Amino acid sequence: MRRRFLAALAVFAACLAPLCASAREKINDFTIEIDVRQNGDIIVTETIEVTVEGGQIKRGIFRDLPRYYMRDGVRYAYDYDVRRIERNGAREPYKTQRQGNAMQIRIGDADRFLDYGEHDYVIEYRAKNQVRYFDDYDEIYWNATGNYWNFEIDHARAVVRLPRGADVISTAAYTGREGANGRAYRHFVSGDAQVFETTQSLGRHEGLTVAVGFEKGVVDPPSAADRRGEWLQRNATALVLSGAIALLSLFYGWAFIRAGQDPAKGPVFPRYDPPEGLSPAATHHIYRRTLSGHDALIATVLNLGVKDAVKIDVESKKKTTLTRLEGGREEELSPAERNFLHGVFNGRRDFTLGEGYDSTFTYAYKKLQRDLGRKFGAPYFKWNAGYLIMGGVLSILATVAAISVAIVWTSAHTAALLVLVPMFAAFAYFIPAPTPHGQKIRTEIEGFRLYLKTAEKIYLDAVKVGSGAPPPMTVERYEKFLPYAVALGVEEPWTRHFERLIPEEAARYQPRWAGAHGGRYHSLHGLNSALVAGMASGVASALPQSSSSSGSGGGGFSGGGGGGGGGGGW
Repeated sequence: MRRRFLAALAVFAACLAPLCASAREKINDFTIEIDVRQNGDIIVTETIEVTVEGGQIKRGIFRDLPRYYMRDGVRYAYDYDVRRIERNGAREPYKTQRQGNAMQIRIGDADRFLDYGEHDYVIEYRAKNQVRYFDDYDEIYWNATGNYWNFEIDHARAVVRLPRGADVISTAAYTGREGANGRAYRHFVSGDAQVFETTQSLGRHEGLTVAVGFEKGVVDPPSAADRRGEWLQRNATALVLSGAIALLSLFYGWAFIRAGQDPAKGPVFPRYDPPEGLSPAATHHIYRRTLSGHDALIATVLNLGVKDAVKIDVESKKKTTLTRLEGGREEELSPAERNFLHGVFNGRRDFTLGEGYDSTFTYAYKKLQRDLGRKFGAPYFKWNAGYLIMGGVLSILATVAAISVAIVWTSAHTAALLVLVPMFAAFAYFIPAPTPHGQKIRTEIEGFRLYLKTAEKIYLDAVKVGSGAPPPMTVERYEKFLPYAVALGVEEPWTRHFERLIPEEAARYQPRWAGAHGGRYHSLHGLNSALVAGMASGVASALPQSSSSSGSGGGGFSGGGGGGGGGGGW
């Protein structure tokens, strides 16, 4: 009984084996006829016999034809004209669409599934100007099957027909994956056709490429219209980019003349006090037109120390501890500084910058930025946002236009495109303009910064002439203006002036708002440098972190020449 069962099972398996083998979806036969016309165009007729089993192929197949080809190191666009699509001898619906760098012909009806079994597809299309011209001969070099099919190809055949009277000089073919130069083919002449036939099946992503060289004079050289078309393809991107740069330059110049010019500026002379009512962070914001780096924040923290509101202890290059003090001169702080003080401590007595992200500190810092922007923005500057937005939109349109016509793209085009970035950045910097009031205050800040930067020279010059002497340097004056010096980027010369003008007081000076670690520094400049550097490092840690050859001569390869692409089922 058992023997009879095993024998029946073996017979059943033997009968099932051919059915399983035939169930594999593949291309049984792929015939490509290439008809070379006298004007250099080619008519390509692809006959593809496939086995359908409802796997990848359900409604039909798709054929991907490359959109671009290279010639003499330059990329050109194919000009296709699809002439005929058939399945099993009858017209079949299809549509063409862009798919990356391919023109995809999707064949079939989305509402109809194919019967299982064999189906024959015919795809006929014209490709313009595909003859390659050399000094001694002309050539058709064509990737017949394409190297990107999702199926195996049992058998492939390429048939090349030249115009009447063409004498063939050389032939070659290549099989395998793209870049390979396999020779699994046979070549023969049948009437007026050069026939190339594979001698073994092609695997997935393997293809057949053929090349035929023939005497010159049979195919017409490119016409003047063809040459103009190729010139336009080569230079369209450069023309668009050149025009964009020229037009944007005109727009930027016009916008700057119309809205971006600064009001007349008065003379800059040393001022011995900051403009009345401005905090260190406010002078930074007005002078820089915005908040630059973390200087305004560090100046604000130093000012809180000077006003006895916090103690600042630089423990190391990366850690700074801030401690809230009672009884400070909080009434001397600006509203933005008081808001920052209350927000950054928010019920805690101390905290350390440099121990990682601190949401409370981040929130308080963002609020400080908003407070400064609201109070010292519009009254002092015209941002001319409309012109800025228009410049950005024009730059984007120029980029899109250049890329959309980019049939040919070189490093020079990339460089020209990148020019648009600094052009817009410069425009964004120069198009905002101070108001007359803002220009007056900026001029006063500039004079105050000049004093902080050159106080020693101003003092010595005044002593020489015997009049107009600036206020004498004192510990209190130095300390009062230190946050302003940090905000305006002149902390180092301001400290040096203090040390040189009153060296004995500077040597004894120990800020009451500096923590226990401040005593380890041998000079006041060293202490202040450590304070600024330590806070800068700690601030960065406390804020959120951001998470980029000729084919017929034998020097070709599979996938070379024109044509190519691939396909699959859907």
